[in-house]
Amino acid sequence: MKNPWTGEDPDRGLLAVDKTLEAVLERVTEGHLATFELVKTIWPQVVGAEASHNSRPVRLSQGVLTVEVADGSTASRLRLRQAQIRSSLETHVGQGEIAQIRLRVGRRQDFSEGL
Repeated sequence: MKNPWTGEDPDRGLLAVDKTLEAVLERVTEGHLATFELVKTIWPQVVGAEASHNSRPVRLSQGVLTVEVADGSTASRLRLRQAQIRSSLETHVGQGEIAQIRLRVGRRQDFSEGL
């Protein structure tokens, strides 16, 4: 909004930093940010509809994918399929990107939000 007395626009000269910040984050995280976003996107097709409603990837750090699950039974089902899930994820994101999947029971009941 322009200053009514001086006519100056204090917003002039501001730059959108979204793309710049994204580029910096990619360099700092060495592309792992994009890998994690891809994991979150393909998660429902990798684990199936039912499991994706009760689980969600929350972090990827140093090859460890942390997945929050709704309850212990979901954790057990995913633990039994862990090797298959990891193999399927690596098909999409690249070999060696996910060395381990860590499951943790979360507090949130609706896992379909926020994906």
